[in-house]
Amino acid sequence: MKKTINPFFAFLIGKHSARNATIITTALSLISRVFGYGRTLLIAYLFGATGFVDAYYVALGAVSFVPFTLNTTIEAAVLPAMIQNDKQTARDLFGFVFLAFSIITFLIMLLLLTFPTEYIKLFARTFDDTRIAYAAAMVKWLLPYAMGILLVGLFSTWANYENRFAAVSTVMAFANIFIITALLLLYPIMGETALAAFQSVGYIFLVIIIWYVLRGLPLYPQKKLPFSLMHRVSRDFLLRVFASGAALLFTIIDRYFASSLPEGNVSAISYAYLIFTQPTGLTAVAFAIYFVRANEAVASNKDNSELLSTTLLMVFSYFIPAAILLAIVANPIITLLLGHGAFDAKAIEMTYPCLAILALGLPVFICNMILSKHAMALGKLKILITWEYFGVLGNIILNWALVSKYGAAGLCLATVIMWHISTTGLMLFFCRSYLHLLLKLVAPQMLITLLWGIPLYFLTRSGIYLPLIFVICVGIAHYLLCEKYGFFAKIPTRWRPSIIAEALFQRFRKDKIV
Repeated sequence: MKKTINPFFAFLIGKHSARNATIITTALSLISRVFGYGRTLLIAYLFGATGFVDAYYVALGAVSFVPFTLNTTIEAAVLPAMIQNDKQTARDLFGFVFLAFSIITFLIMLLLLTFPTEYIKLFARTFDDTRIAYAAAMVKWLLPYAMGILLVGLFSTWANYENRFAAVSTVMAFANIFIITALLLLYPIMGETALAAFQSVGYIFLVIIIWYVLRGLPLYPQKKLPFSLMHRVSRDFLLRVFASGAALLFTIIDRYFASSLPEGNVSAISYAYLIFTQPTGLTAVAFAIYFVRANEAVASNKDNSELLSTTLLMVFSYFIPAAILLAIVANPIITLLLGHGAFDAKAIEMTYPCLAILALGLPVFICNMILSKHAMALGKLKILITWEYFGVLGNIILNWALVSKYGAAGLCLATVIMWHISTTGLMLFFCRSYLHLLLKLVAPQMLITLLWGIPLYFLTRSGIYLPLIFVICVGIAHYLLCEKYGFFAKIPTRWRPSIIAEALFQRFRKDKIV
């Protein structure tokens, strides 16, 4: 590490234990969430919830789908092989993947540049011609952003391999500074078109910065890789591509039903999902750490069941109360965070039910991601793929039954129901032996949450600030009292709320003193 780098910054981008990395990235994620809210608020303030914004979110999702899918595929197929081989082989494997996927993504981007309208129709076939035209035009402006997503994902894979879990997160915590600045500079010049261009401009700077932080990572292989290794990685990659087909179908189905709704509903769902993903964003690095640790356990022939059961217990213990709290104050949160400028009362009325429903799926959404990582580490991709295609079928049925009757809220309800069904199925596959114990530990906490959650809902039906303050106080009291009276006894001491909060406070207090 060069001496010119600030010591605190060098500490952030260095190697860390699982807990320290989680504490650091949680703090950084909180900063990121603040700036992320600023970006969402700025979009809502300038553009509201209109057909143009509908087109933007469809274009954004369509363009992001390819690089996000490739990132997931690369992580599942390549990271286990890197961990389970020597360092030089790992470097060569990553270099080969980096070069190959950069070229593949570039060629895909050229294809989308040539046929943007046809691509958008895959995701929003029932859009009117005006919104399809808007979305197709936005695709071209978003292509550099899509390439940036892939490169950031590749950088993250390398950083996680080196146990530098906080390196990419440190840079990405401040990503929205560049993105917001780009929007503020471009809007007076480009008008509505800036909505499509600003993220590409921001990501160009981010890719350069992260590449500098991780300088020394292999960009191409130094020698030919063993055939057996390439065969295994290729097989896992093809399985993940097949699984990605399920994700593509899931996305297309949701967009098909959403685009058939009146103008503004796609925006409402998208805004609600952005707010919903704020707490899940705090767990992103924890997922990466879990995946690395699970693969390390498999590589050394260790039993991974204790790691999985403890992780699931923490997810249910910490996120069930958070889900109830978020659902209760969905209306005040949307009103406070987004209800300004062009985001009027009608937009609020469309958006907050979507957030309330999505919030109820928060614990199972996170557990589903953990169980998927567990399946990948064990090499149980066929089970995972089969279950994902079952989810596609269920999603079609539920959307058909609910969207026409309940609109955007019905689509969100269909999604949450499928999250519950999918997570239950994966738990029966991978943790049936200790499922009874897990339910026994979680059930009392669920009962306590319902006991205060139901009356709290009726006590916070009006107002904005008082309900939010009340809910925050109740949430803090819940976690502290559960810890005091032993409901978190089976959670490792160093992962309990008060210990993590104390460690976080001491770390940043020390840094401030220094």
